[in-house]
Amino acid sequence: MKERVKAGLTVLCILLLNFNINAQSPDWKKETTKDGKVSVSYTFTESVDQSGKKFNVLEYEAVTTAKANLGKCREVMMDDSKHMEFMEGTQDVKRVMDLPGGEWVTYYFLNSRWPMPDSDIITRYKIEDDPSGKSFVLTGTPAPDLYPEGEVSRMKHNFTKYTFTDLGNGLVQLVMYSKSIPLVSVPKWLIATWIPDGPADMLNGIIKLANE
Repeated sequence: MKERVKAGLTVLCILLLNFNINAQSPDWKKETTKDGKVSVSYTFTESVDQSGKKFNVLEYEAVTTAKANLGKCREVMMDDSKHMEFMEGTQDVKRVMDLPGGEWVTYYFLNSRWPMPDSDIITRYKIEDDPSGKSFVLTGTPAPDLYPEGEVSRMKHNFTKYTFTDLGNGLVQLVMYSKSIPLVSVPKWLIATWIPDGPADMLNGIIKLANE
């Protein structure tokens, strides 16, 4: 019985992650940083699985425009070691596998804040370049089975997408999209304290690295 419930939740989580990616429903909210440079649209839902355990789905899209070079931004995103410098709570990161077609797999260890436990994430990345050289998209999908599990809990449902566009005149637009299911139920008030500054800090971190 437990295995059927677990399997059912896994299927549900996958459906939640892949249903209407980037489609914003009416319950989305929008916040802007105090300096007006980063806008974050987000939705946060609470659900209960068949065993009565609560789980959340957090989805957001952060957008900013800043002075940067598109090529330098691409270099930052392709260098896994740089991810630790802009991804909040990341204590360790390493590329663990190269795949055909230019794809790769990256391991992250997260030293998370309360109420989240320490955890790890295995992400499969794919980069797509616009033929005109004016943009690129880096997509990360969960790949929990592509690296052995350790002593910490593994976050198995985390989808990310970064879109960089050269606007000309030395400006780049960066859009960061994320959809995840945290390992534990997170209070709404805690998410509210993290938006918009949490995603904004990550975007600003990428831009800072690209300008070094």
